[in-house]
Amino acid sequence: MAKLNTEDFFSTINKGYPDNQMIRFIISDKKFLIPDLYHTFQGEEFFVKSTKEELKRFSENINEKYTKIFNKNNIVEIIENILIKHIIGIISLARKAKKVIIGFDEIKIQLKKNRVYLLLQARNFALKREKQIKLPIYQKYKINCLTKEELGLAFGKKNIANVGFLKSSFINPLISDTYLLQSLRN
Repeated sequence: MAKLNTEDFFSTINKGYPDNQMIRFIISDKKFLIPDLYHTFQGEEFFVKSTKEELKRFSENINEKYTKIFNKNNIVEIIENILIKHIIGIISLARKAKKVIIGFDEIKIQLKKNRVYLLLQARNFALKREKQIKLPIYQKYKINCLTKEELGLAFGKKNIANVGFLKSSFINPLISDTYLLQSLRN
């Protein structure tokens, strides 16, 4: 396989950026270009900053010698869909393990007891209600990359505005994926 020329891609090698700000791509032995968010594929790797602008620029300028599973207009959408499905899957597993709290009043009660380690809030959550709920003491930044409808999918409901997570192994993967998705949607 020919050596990857990163100048063809307007990409950066992952130098100095946290993993939650970069999208990993792989070029397989058969010259397939694959977005590899969870490090499951093998091949020559390179990284693109996880912003809409960088991904679009990358997609428009990618060399045609590689087979892509995306066209230049839908790369952001494909990566968003991968992240959303993974996030919803993690939330569903956390729900089955009884490590989530839903319901505005119940979350406020558990926040006062410092039992909530991570709070996800819907993007389209009412601003008036949003000011009535504080972040957990363990969480520095607000995470609101999903809509009420997307959060509701994990619970089989039409929509959910807030999801509180108790201490568990689900928190770190959620933080990583939600930061990536938030950088794509901002």
